[in-house]
Amino acid sequence: MNVTQVNYGSRSLSRIDRLKEAVIASFSEPALEVSARLGEFSDADWDKISSWLDASGFALYLLDRLLSLGLQCCLPEHLLSRLQQNLEDNRERTSALLKETTDIAEAFKQYDVDFAVLKGLTLQPDSVSDSALRYQLDLDFLVRESDATLSRYILSGFGYKLYAINGKTFEFKAGTCGNPQIRNVYKISPCRSLELHLLPKTVDGDTTQRPDQLVRVQTRNIRGAQLPILFPADLFMQQALHLFRHICGEYTRASWVLEYWRHVQTRRSDATFWREVESLAVKEPNGAVAIGTVTMLATQTFGEFAPPELTCWSMDCLPPTIQLWIHTYGRRVLFTDILGSKFYLLLRQQLHTTSRMERKMARRISFPMYLPPRIVTDGESREGFLSLLTRHRIQNSFLLFRLRFHIVEGLRYIIESLRWQRRLAGITQ
Repeated sequence: MNVTQVNYGSRSLSRIDRLKEAVIASFSEPALEVSARLGEFSDADWDKISSWLDASGFALYLLDRLLSLGLQCCLPEHLLSRLQQNLEDNRERTSALLKETTDIAEAFKQYDVDFAVLKGLTLQPDSVSDSALRYQLDLDFLVRESDATLSRYILSGFGYKLYAINGKTFEFKAGTCGNPQIRNVYKISPCRSLELHLLPKTVDGDTTQRPDQLVRVQTRNIRGAQLPILFPADLFMQQALHLFRHICGEYTRASWVLEYWRHVQTRRSDATFWREVESLAVKEPNGAVAIGTVTMLATQTFGEFAPPELTCWSMDCLPPTIQLWIHTYGRRVLFTDILGSKFYLLLRQQLHTTSRMERKMARRISFPMYLPPRIVTDGESREGFLSLLTRHRIQNSFLLFRLRFHIVEGLRYIIESLRWQRRLAGITQ
């Protein structure tokens, strides 16, 4: 199935969205079609999607793809030059992230903490040929819940301070943190971020408990470093759930869909692998729905690609309402800029019963009456006036950014929800 043949709904594409679609299609189409489609657009068109290329995570992947096809001439010279410099910067940044990961891993080993490295660097080579092509913002580690306190102590030795707790995930920051500029995302940042994911304690007699992921970790050579990563099926499950959680949230980075698509293709003919994934999905709340949703979104984006051993119990079994959401909003979610959208609220309504509490929660998310989290770290005890002023300016700028998001996207959500109800009525009659 060609990507242009998929039904995306009734919205017509703007010229800029057609360029975004051509960029996405370039990863799956042959060289002649890629050249013909990208050749339709001017330098000014490329300038208009420049920030989207960075925010979506496609920028360096696109550079690598066009270089492999010998089609770098499709890019404006100034954009090609910038992407090549960004790649060099990102290689240095990836090396710095790898060193930080290796140092923390050694500390965990010294304290006999069982752990695994998650996401990011571990996606090579299943999802990406070179991790230097990835847009990675933080580090992720999995430890047992019983090791949470010791792990926090170890991370404090690297300058990390607890920033937020979200369920079983502890978010840490180190260094000087503020509101990063999109043009600097490929450079080594003075702000370091890390997420510590806690593996819940096992409950005796619970037959639905997932296998202990840390019992079956595997050591992999990642850019010369020997690091423990998840068992292949666990790694795939974690990748799918991560993407699904973001689809159910404000912003989904389009490159995550590309990485998932590539991972499935890597394992396409491995029937044993898919049986293992299915057995994990059964024990994961909404596991089959999560994998089905991300698989259908990837299918809508890149065309049919998944083996029946995956689709028969996931994508093919999705409720019609979730399929409708993907066909209606999937492309719009991937085309959005870093601002994000609130269309995910319509999806969440189909995943949960519409209780009074959940309707109240949706209203709170649409127009929250609370301040956004602080994004700047505290200054030193003898902080100067200019430093204090800069920190407040950054935080206030972020506050206005979030205020604009909630006003614009909240109103758009209200209007769209009326259209959504009419679409739902069409499939339930």
